[in-house]
Amino acid sequence: MLKSRIWLYVIITLLGLSACKKDETSVTIDASDAQAASSSAASAAETPVTQTLTSKDDKLSIVVNGSFADVIDSATDWVDQEELNSLTLLQHDENSNITLAVNNLGTIKIKPDEYFKNLADSLQNNKNISDIKVGVATENRMNYRFSHQQNGSLLNESCVALIGDNNLYSVCASSESADFAELAGTLKTINVQNS
Repeated sequence: MLKSRIWLYVIITLLGLSACKKDETSVTIDASDAQAASSSAASAAETPVTQTLTSKDDKLSIVVNGSFADVIDSATDWVDQEELNSLTLLQHDENSNITLAVNNLGTIKIKPDEYFKNLADSLQNNKNISDIKVGVATENRMNYRFSHQQNGSLLNESCVALIGDNNLYSVCASSESADFAELAGTLKTINVQNS
């Protein structure tokens, strides 16, 4: 198993935000990723079970297909030590070898469009990652994906930076064997419950 990269967590944390909406927010992936995810899902031999995974603070839920199991009690096996304090959901599906991690990165401090621009620039300028694709930012979210080498393997990550209830969330699906279409399919439906 490969751990998520802490440098990306640090980039997101340092960029902070300051605006949000006060309603439930649904996040969907962009059209090209959605189409690829649908094609990938259609080719699966059996229909997976639909699950709703909820963060430990009850603020965020993700609707997924698969056999995800909570691994937050063994979080140090899956994520870097620096992420533990902000980790609110950690699930792994053995069949697809996909790990889902949600971090509540705290109160937002700058305008969303400025934050998303800074995040996109940081990703594009990071020499340690490849296969970078950044989606079009909306008022409260931006999806992105990339690959990086870790422990001699290539780790694919598909993520959503999401603003909800004055907080910034990082929602990432990662795997050394699943492709971007499978990862994007895992992040297709994300709901944030705002106060």
